[in-house]
Amino acid sequence: MTQTSPPMEAAPPAQERHPWIPAWLDDVPGVGRLAVTLLNDSRVRYLLAGGITAVISYAYFSVLFLLVGHHVHYLVTLTIANFLTTVTAYPIYQHGVYQAGQGGFAQFLRFYATCLWALVFGLVTMPLLVELVSVPVLLAQAIVIVVFPLINYPLQRRWAFGGGRR
Repeated sequence: MTQTSPPMEAAPPAQERHPWIPAWLDDVPGVGRLAVTLLNDSRVRYLLAGGITAVISYAYFSVLFLLVGHHVHYLVTLTIANFLTTVTAYPIYQHGVYQAGQGGFAQFLRFYATCLWALVFGLVTMPLLVELVSVPVLLAQAIVIVVFPLINYPLQRRWAFGGGRR
């Protein structure tokens, strides 16, 4: 009686990966494939980009508020921080989340419009927290920043970067 070995299974096809996912992740046992799978999902990349953007936005706002808060109203500081964050975050979302290529100035304006929606939310919510509930300005900004990505995701995915890969 001859014993035959089971047929060898073919290796799974190489998964297409987002260009920012490092190749060395494939060499990490167990976690590597999961990480590649998760990072290939634009929603996961959006959450990561949202976290990075929240930190950047809070840093801009905090530095400006601490430097000029005694001379400038915190809503002016919020507006300036929003613009700086938008300019900084645009390439992160354009290339890192949506792989939208070079969309030109029109794409940036659509992205900025989505960020203006978040700014309007902040301009309404911050005074409610600060003036009515007596939350300190920096804490109120932290609370508002957490909501920004939730407001912007559908707008960015469908409109600002609507032509990009998902």
